[in-house]
Amino acid sequence: MSQLSPGPSISDAIARRMSAGLMTVRARTAYMHQHFGKAESMWKHDGTRVTAVDLAISKTVFEELRKKFPEDQYFSEETEPGGAPIPLTSEFAWIIDPVDGTNNYALGVPMCAISLALLQRGVPVCGFIYDLGTRSLLHGGPGIGLFADGAPIARHPAPTGDTKIVAMHSPIDARHMPVVNAVLETYKLRAYGSGALHLAYVALGRIDACLDFTVRVWDIAAAAAFCAVTDVETWFFQGDVFPLRAFDLHMKPIRYLAAPAEAMAELRGTLAGRLVD
Repeated sequence: MSQLSPGPSISDAIARRMSAGLMTVRARTAYMHQHFGKAESMWKHDGTRVTAVDLAISKTVFEELRKKFPEDQYFSEETEPGGAPIPLTSEFAWIIDPVDGTNNYALGVPMCAISLALLQRGVPVCGFIYDLGTRSLLHGGPGIGLFADGAPIARHPAPTGDTKIVAMHSPIDARHMPVVNAVLETYKLRAYGSGALHLAYVALGRIDACLDFTVRVWDIAAAAAFCAVTDVETWFFQGDVFPLRAFDLHMKPIRYLAAPAEAMAELRGTLAGRLVD
């Protein structure tokens, strides 16, 4: 595949926000490494793990961005619980998962990431993912291309041979196991523990597909922008997530499949009749 390069079609408003997003995510990486495997765990209202690093990154990223773009909306996984869904009313909105893969991060497993997305009218137009394990800052979106540490990159070509890899989270409700089993008849399973990296790695061609039943919008918004500049398709089983109309900390889990177009057609045929509400 030919190398992807930035296109001329992004507006000045997106370009300014892209530069600011890159700068503020890059400024958090040293802090993230400093506390890797050392941050004390706390537990949120829903029983999931959070650390002081999650909270600090969320706070400081949005503080910096608000100074430059006070008219934008800002949404974080680490928002205080409670309250009704918040409608997206501004042209631009930011969604962050400050440490996607907090369990890995707290335990010293390097499959974790900072995941920040810029949405325009509810659609991801630029994603920023700092992959701690590879020490690489990825960014990209439609009209931008894909970049790693500032250098344009291409999606890896599809591997030859019979080895195909699908990433997913667990545990998985028993009612979804017919879907999982059908996919695992032809795909090897990997569970990296980061929804952002699962989808990003499909967009980059490092793995073939991801199948998930447990993610929320903050897990996938940044990598969804990457998919928009590759041939990777996302199939949301309960209707399209984007454009996002409202941010809901208590949203139901998103169930979706992502794969390149050719593989997606095959997988959709395999899963036909096996999906349940």
